[in-house]
Amino acid sequence: MTQNAENRPWLAGGSQEDLAAGGGSAATVAQTPPQSDGLFPIDPAPLSARPLVLITRGRVEYLAHCPKCSDWHRHVHLGTVTGPCGTEYELQTRRAKGAA
Repeated sequence: MTQNAENRPWLAGGSQEDLAAGGGSAATVAQTPPQSDGLFPIDPAPLSARPLVLITRGRVEYLAHCPKCSDWHRHVHLGTVTGPCGTEYELQTRRAKGAA
């Protein structure tokens, strides 16, 4: 037994009661992957982008840097959009300066 194990019995691999009973440390329980109970589904965070406003002749467009393909896409509305690469993401407005 090492010096650390003599001074700290929890490093030795079990308690004195376990060793006296002829056993080792406590049993290992297999972990199951987390599952949704339906009330709080386990979903990855939705992709989002903060667009730049692009004023063209006759309408306002939003220029967004795609979170998946890293390319620039143009959209005509905010909210949930689908880029030409097929990625669906949320276009969110930038916060105004000084907003909390």
